[in-house]
Amino acid sequence: MERATVTETWLRKHRQIYLRATQHPFILSIRDGSLHLSSFKRWLGQDYVFVRAFVPFIASILVKAWKEGDDEANIDIILSGIATLNDEVSWFKKEASKWGVALDSIVPQQANLAYCRNRLVLI
Repeated sequence: MERATVTETWLRKHRQIYLRATQHPFILSIRDGSLHLSSFKRWLGQDYVFVRAFVPFIASILVKAWKEGDDEANIDIILSGIATLNDEVSWFKKEASKWGVALDSIVPQQANLAYCRNRLVLI
């Protein structure tokens, strides 16, 4: 008998979470091309805020790994994650300019604020 992969095990355990995330109306409208431009712009701004708020969290993990870890590979992985975040922020800025979204005037929605606040508790 074959052993289940990590992904298969996770999907069995968290099927409802997976379905809610992958079958959300926003995701489905992206897939079928019916997403309204205003929804895309709102997502772009909110996700930019989210990614920017992620930077202090990942930086705190880097400091913790440096202080408490003995495996430099962990630091390298975290640094590559920070580089990826930088690339993502650059993409947001490029797309925002293309679509006329003023990132400096985005007001975070309550769900975004709550999520970012919960992450800050972990720092």
